[in-house]
Amino acid sequence: MMRRFLFVVMLLLPLLVMAKQKASQYGRGAGKVYLFGVSQQLTDSVVYITFINEVDSLDLMKKTKFLPFRSEFSLQLKEHMEGTLKKDHQTTCVYFSTSRRKLSKKYYKIKKRFLDNPYTKVMPLEGFQFKHPLDSFVKE
Repeated sequence: MMRRFLFVVMLLLPLLVMAKQKASQYGRGAGKVYLFGVSQQLTDSVVYITFINEVDSLDLMKKTKFLPFRSEFSLQLKEHMEGTLKKDHQTTCVYFSTSRRKLSKKYYKIKKRFLDNPYTKVMPLEGFQFKHPLDSFVKE
């Protein structure tokens, strides 16, 4: 009887550990993440770039140090471009870091890359702000 009990516990233990990791991985965190986005249509010479935004209650994934909900942040930028500015077929990319200083270096490096190209024009997106993806589902 004791063997069966131990066998069942050994089977259920990994499931409980995985369930706990999933819940904390995609929930609200305690940290801050800084983001900026770049949007461009591949057949157009205009590149849109957002300013650096701060998103509270968000932590990077523990093992990979990658941004959870990264596709939702990119989708926010794409929907803003299509809805507000009426720019269709935009390709969007989101850059992130927990350090504002490191992200500022990346921001100016990417902006310089586009400014050095004489065939592209860089336009800032002043009215755009990234929001935590869970804010649209849960009203607190």
